[in-house]
Amino acid sequence: MRLRTAILIFALSLLSSGSAAVALRAQSRITGRVINGTTHQPVANQLVQLLVPRGGMQQVATATTDAGGHFSLDPQGSLGAPITMVQAVYQDVNYRTRVTPGEPAEVSVYETTRTPPALHVTSARILAQAEGERVRVQELFTVENASQPPRTYMNPDGTFRFHLGEGAAEPQAAIIGEMNMPISQGILDGNSPGDFSINYSLHPGTTTILVSYEADYASGQFTLRDQVEYPIAEAELHVSPSGLAVDSPLFKFGGVDPTNDTRDLIAQNLAGGTMLEARLSGEATPSTAATSEPSEGDVQTTPNPLTRLGVPLGVCFLLVLLWALGVRFAKEWPRWKERRPASPAQKALEAKTETLLNSLADLEDLLVGGKITDETYWKEKLELRARLVAILKKSPPALLESYATRNLPR
Repeated sequence: MRLRTAILIFALSLLSSGSAAVALRAQSRITGRVINGTTHQPVANQLVQLLVPRGGMQQVATATTDAGGHFSLDPQGSLGAPITMVQAVYQDVNYRTRVTPGEPAEVSVYETTRTPPALHVTSARILAQAEGERVRVQELFTVENASQPPRTYMNPDGTFRFHLGEGAAEPQAAIIGEMNMPISQGILDGNSPGDFSINYSLHPGTTTILVSYEADYASGQFTLRDQVEYPIAEAELHVSPSGLAVDSPLFKFGGVDPTNDTRDLIAQNLAGGTMLEARLSGEATPSTAATSEPSEGDVQTTPNPLTRLGVPLGVCFLLVLLWALGVRFAKEWPRWKERRPASPAQKALEAKTETLLNSLADLEDLLVGGKITDETYWKEKLELRARLVAILKKSPPALLESYATRNLPR
């Protein structure tokens, strides 16, 4: 009798624990809805993917929306991942959002158009830095797509168009992601010399675009004559070093920033096609290219026979170590932040660490969106990991010891 009772109790406990596991799994499912932001209607029969960063973005689950645009994903394959994202590819454009198991997710997609919407630049920030016999120019444009109804602007012939003045070397362009991570973009040549564009799909809202190039400064003079075809609400020009003379029919003097050693100028309410013009002259800062030593955390590319191999064993091992460090650190960061002393030095380390972690997360987003190649992804990921390791090395020994002795979260 006792044996029979014990077996019954054991069976009931197994049933109870199994039911609890099923209930817990159901509660942790990722549910949400896909909405067309142009028509404000649910999107039916839309493939939805659950993605996590594992040696690149890995698909761990899929679902298809019902007639009401609802979906439900099993998050079991994403357990332990520091980042979980839901992606929907609509009309060849990637739309994604970060999600948390147990919380509803909403993915907004938009109709696309090849007709240029009324784009405008809410802010343009230009930095011209003269060093040695070269001047480096970086231009940051925050472009707003305010189309009504909202539509994503895509055009294989180019979406964002710009013009660079004579003397500008081969330019580079990048999209600044949500976490301030610059991701390189291909540049298309225009019909006239100095005309360029990129074909990044401009979602409704704002997109930040970085254009950079170098020019000759051997004569101690440089004339900035760049242009975008969109209206600009506010343009800032920062010239370094601050001792350079600036002559401009457009920009007005706004002061000197001794911290960054820049002379700051500003212009407002510029019509589309306005020439961003300024003439710089004076003594540049000495060139540091030949004398500077690499700082801790810098990544340098040097010739190595291993690079001729497809995926060198050493690099793979390094990636595994760096990835494990990143996952561990991302999970432990909130508790570490709460326990550490609030000293100014540690606050500075915290800010740098948060920036790098956010950049890593944004890099994964952009890989999911197909905005970067695998080669670019791994290159920039290694650089970010190296910088993160360098910052950790600068942390106080007691802090590192407390972090190292913690148990891994289950």
